[in-house]
Amino acid sequence: MSTSGPSAPVRPVGLLVVAVVEGLEALGLLVLAVLGAAAGPGSAYPQTAYGVAGTLLLAAALLALVAVGTYRARPWSRTSGLVWQVVQLLVGLYALQGDGAQPGLAFIAIVPAALAIVLLLSRSVREATNRR
Repeated sequence: MSTSGPSAPVRPVGLLVVAVVEGLEALGLLVLAVLGAAAGPGSAYPQTAYGVAGTLLLAAALLALVAVGTYRARPWSRTSGLVWQVVQLLVGLYALQGDGAQPGLAFIAIVPAALAIVLLLSRSVREATNRR
């Protein structure tokens, strides 16, 4: 028996990859927020630690919303994702600077950001997220 209902939308692989990358980034921000909050009581400046943790928690929640929007191919999600990835790319480049350079952190920030930017600008993702 076949049903004549609407079929599920076909999502390009690039769109799914970007949604997964954004979701993993949101999860990473959530972990950093928890670690920041846990470091608060032993910190010299606990209010700062809690403020950073709260900011990271908010960023994680917003990025999770962007990941869901990307998965659903919402037009607004492409711009939001691009803005986030450019910021993350800049953070990664900053992590390569100076005496306290952290190449590992830079790699973790730059590689997914560059991948997501390339995919968000690809033709298939642009067409999937165009206004209908």
